[in-house]
Amino acid sequence: MEGGTSFEKVVKELRLSPEQYEQSIPLKEWVRLNKDEKYVPSDLLKAWGFAEDDTLPS
Repeated sequence: MEGGTSFEKVVKELRLSPEQYEQSIPLKEWVRLNKDEKYVPSDLLKAWGFAEDDTLPS
């Protein structure tokens, strides 16, 4: 798979199944650092308590 979102690429690199997302510390750290600029599934943001940023940077 050549395309895909950055999130999908990280998940593939970490070899995670969707059932493993919430327990993955490396994925959580990547999301913490990238959640405002990269696509992250909203249910995962909510599961980890990260607020979704509905505004775009100026």
